[in-house]
Amino acid sequence: CGYSDPNYFSRIFKETFGESPQRFLLQYRMNKAAELLKSSMLPISEIGKSVGYENQLHFSRAFKNTFGISPKGYRDMHYIPKR
Repeated sequence: CGYSDPNYFSRIFKETFGESPQRFLLQYRMNKAAELLKSSMLPISEIGKSVGYENQLHFSRAFKNTFGISPKGYRDMHYIPKR
């Protein structure tokens, strides 16, 4: 039936969600990071770790590739202080 095909999951996932599992996970992680940057003053390195990046440079690069702005720049533009 195709279950032993190593690409089966990826193919079915892409047919269902319109993107690869890797792209879906990256978008999920980056959206979660963006929410944390908007709503908290956690260190950027901690936000990176919380979405699966041990290396802050890798996190910052992935974030910038996704949103076109660094995590710090994003926070500076979008942070909403709690009252």
